[in-house]
This record gives sequence, structure tokens and C-alpha cells, in this order.
Amino acid sequence: MIDLHLHTTYSDGTDSVEKLLENAEQQKLEIIAITDHDSVEAYFELEEHPEIRKKFSGEIVIGSEIKAIFNGVNIEILAYGIDYKNINIKKENKMQVQNDILKHFIKVAKNLGIKVNKNIKVDTSDSNKIYACWVFCDDIIKYKENEQILKSFGKVNRYTFYREHEGNKNSPFYYDTSKYYDDCQTLIDKIHKAGGLAFLAHGLIYVFDNNRIAVEEILKTTNIDGLECIYPLFNEEEKEFMINLCKKYNKFMSGGSDYHAKNKPTTFMGTGINNNIIVKKDFVENWINTVRKI
Repeated sequence: MIDLHLHTTYSDGTDSVEKLLENAEQQKLEIIAITDHDSVEAYFELEEHPEIRKKFSGEIVIGSEIKAIFNGVNIEILAYGIDYKNINIKKENKMQVQNDILKHFIKVAKNLGIKVNKNIKVDTSDSNKIYACWVFCDDIIKYKENEQILKSFGKVNRYTFYREHEGNKNSPFYYDTSKYYDDCQTLIDKIHKAGGLAFLAHGLIYVFDNNRIAVEEILKTTNIDGLECIYPLFNEEEKEFMINLCKKYNKFMSGGSDYHAKNKPTTFMGTGINNNIIVKKDFVENWINTVRKI
């Protein structure tokens, strides 16, 4: 069993690199990929501290989950097998960007009559406050007087707000981040230049008007290498849809849990949500041995 989508404290996971490797060893995984958001810092840590690498007896595919833009929508690309010392990830000042987004949320909330504490702040040193949507949602759901108006927006919580509102052009909370991140093809080119393969992460959870059409459009209009086909939020029909797209366009397939430890407490390494995923080594056998590992 393998898991090619894992997060540590270098992005929004709560496991240190060492703890994550200990967990992977306990789960008896054969191959993993640490895919922190817009970061490869885990691999520099493993280079500097080889004793931590020994905590896991399996193979580690060098990876990252990198933000990009496709048709104005925020997406993520899983980069596998990259040269982590030479991948050119477009870096933004995370604290500044997230606080700018938070100011936008507060302004919109006030216009909509939603009570919010104007003094809330993002804190990138606190794993519970690293994203504007988390800080904002944690605040507005505290106030009883917000209950009725928030119901009109559907499900409002820290984990769904990013997709359903911050990245959704149909939401008043939408925030255009295109100036901060590469477009999809530019990022794919950077991944290829760094010797890696590019896979669309969890393609059916984005806020396109039609996700299935958008995923196929990405396959037709870019030179992306593959799709993440096995994912905890996909049902069996969705998984088969993604697999069939890969077969149709001769693309590689991947899968993983999107493990964040305490920040996604119902999602477990290797098994997803209530044991709803299994990714076997033979699922990726046509590409896994061609990419960089440590």
C-alpha cells in the first residue's frame, strides 16, 4: 500500500516530518510522498538530518502540492520526482497575502451585516491560524446573531470556505489570487524543468461550473502528466471517471489520502476516511520507478 499525498507542519499538517515518517512506518506503507503546499522544506530537513529519514523503511517520492490558476480558478498540482533544490515555486509573502485576504473577508462581512472582529489576524507560526479562511470562519461562527445569515451561504466552516467562497467567483467573498500564482501550464513547465511529473490534485473538488469538463479541458490543453484518481472525497463512480479519463488521454494515475493529521482528523494516512481508499503499488507501476526518491 502507498500514499502519495501527505502534509507536514511545513504547510498545513500537524505532524512533524519525523512524526509523519513514524506513522508511515507504523502503517507499513511501501511508498509515500510528502507533498506540502508550495514547499519542499521537508526534503531539506531530511537531507540535514538523515537519522529522521531512517524512521521510514519504504521509499519517499520527492513531492510538493503547488497552487496554480486554470481559467481563473485556484487549483493544485502535485509535483512528483522534482529536484527539490531547483524547483522554481512562485513564492508569495504568505503572511501579507493571507492578511490581505482576511481584510477582504472582513470588509465583505460588514457589507453583508455579518458580525466579525476587525482585529483578527493571520499567524503563520500557529498551525490553526495560517489561512485567512480559517481565522475568519472561526470568528464569525462564534456569534449567535450570524446564524441566520450564514445559513443563506450554505455550509460555512474553515475547511470548505476556501473552495466554496474564497475561490468561487459566484461568492461575494471571492478573492482573485491570479497575481500570486502561476497559470497551470507555466507551473507544469517548471515541474518538468525540475525533472518531475505533474498531476492534477483532487480534480473533482474545485469550483468550476462543471468540474468534469474542466478536468478534461486541462488534459486536452496542457501537457500535464496525470490525475490523482484515488482520493477520499471521491466516490466509486468519480474514481472510475478519473481512471477512464487517464486511459482515454494516455495519462498516468496517482492516489493519496491528503493526510493533514489533526487538521483533517477524520482522514487517515493510507486509508482515507473510514477506510475508503487503498492505493496499491501496481496502480502507479508505469511511472513510479522513473521519478526521484530518497
